[in-house]
Amino acid sequence: MRLSWKLFFITTPIFVLFLTFFGTWIIQDSLQNSLDQEIERCMLENQTFQSSYELTRNALSGEQWEQLTIDKAVASFYRRDVGRSGSMRIYDARGEVLYQDNALRVEHEIREQLTEEQNVGYEIGQAQEQTFVVVLCRSSFGDYIETTRSISGVYEKWDELYARYRAGVLLLTVLAGGVILGLSFFMTRNMQKLSRATRQFAQGQYDVRVKIDSRDEIGRLADDFNWMADAMKRQMEQLQGDVHRQEEFTAAFAHELKTPLTSIIGYADTIRQMELSKEETDMCADYIYRQGKRLQTLSYKLLEMTMAGKQEIVRREILARELLEEVAQVAGAALQEKQISLYVQAEEGMLFGDRDLLMSLFLNLVDNARKASEQGSSIWVTGQAQYDGYQITVADEGRGIAPEELARITEAFYMVDKSRARKEGGAGLGLALCQKIVDLHQAVWRFESEPGQGLRVTVLFYNPVRPARRPVRLREREERQRRGRTAGRRREAV
Repeated sequence: MRLSWKLFFITTPIFVLFLTFFGTWIIQDSLQNSLDQEIERCMLENQTFQSSYELTRNALSGEQWEQLTIDKAVASFYRRDVGRSGSMRIYDARGEVLYQDNALRVEHEIREQLTEEQNVGYEIGQAQEQTFVVVLCRSSFGDYIETTRSISGVYEKWDELYARYRAGVLLLTVLAGGVILGLSFFMTRNMQKLSRATRQFAQGQYDVRVKIDSRDEIGRLADDFNWMADAMKRQMEQLQGDVHRQEEFTAAFAHELKTPLTSIIGYADTIRQMELSKEETDMCADYIYRQGKRLQTLSYKLLEMTMAGKQEIVRREILARELLEEVAQVAGAALQEKQISLYVQAEEGMLFGDRDLLMSLFLNLVDNARKASEQGSSIWVTGQAQYDGYQITVADEGRGIAPEELARITEAFYMVDKSRARKEGGAGLGLALCQKIVDLHQAVWRFESEPGQGLRVTVLFYNPVRPARRPVRLREREERQRRGRTAGRRREAV
């Protein structure tokens, strides 16, 4: 059942019950007031008659009273109203009627309820299909004076009022029900908008949003829905991007496997089927060996990437200068082949992290710089202590990278120059691995490059435990870097 109908079926009965209770209370109160007025009038009439009766009887002597008939005595002070609906009676203690102005008699039990202290009482009774109020009092002479007055008009008025009230309640119920139903539909229209937008969103219309100008709970719910829709859309776009990158990764990985495997199979088949000289056999074996090493390097890189993304690192204190000097020693053999000079200038400072992962990070950065550099060029590794950490920069004199390609160089298998990268033994996984290592250490890095100007990679490691020292000024830092490039300690591959 729709919410608008629920509101209608809940509020309408409550309204009717409240109106019925309140109206009934008013009518009952009005009836009771009218009855009290009639009773008070009848008692006042009885009291007046009693006072006149006793005064008249006290004014006469015993002989005069006996000589005078009671009808004449009453007639001297009581003038019966012809239009009056009721009766007046006087009877003695034995119940013998002494005076009665008409034949009306209403049965009651007031006499048995009178006491010495309470000599007057009243009762409501029925006679001749009418309702009467009967007042009975005992005079000082022992006689009983009974006054009867019809109150049927009060009940008739009450019945008429009730009939009007029922008609009014029915009319008000219809009108109020219509108003309540209209208000229910009006108040729930925004919820219908929200429900419709939810169904559309579930059907794949991810751009749908709810426009509700309201500050109530429904308005806040609509704002939450829009916020949720935006968040879900971003997440779905991110998932789609991840899926796309995964597809690209799979395609690139298959391609990277295909090329060396084709060479290995081809040269192996040549050795198997043909009679070759010693030189030709060595050449084929050399191709097979180099392509096999390439596959081994690729598998190691993939393994490192997988492990780097899953392992929990334990941070330890590492001397920055000692780490960078070790990187220079390990990379020396590869640099010597291209006669590339490596300059390391590192200030005293401390890194907090996993030594093996950091070694892999900077070896990959130096190796990428080697692949991009020409024979006889130079690579600089600079370490600077910061107030809240330590900054390490790796710069080369290579071909550089266009600004529009900088954002993609950390993607797996992405290579700016594929032919040159494969020639140098690269697979496009080095910077992807570096990205994972940087993230694990909660560090930040940036790339600066222009075509023909080389690449500059800066990694900043934060050290919230023991800051090294306050940062030096930018101009002093640049001057120190310049001096380091020209007059720093030179390390060549051994």
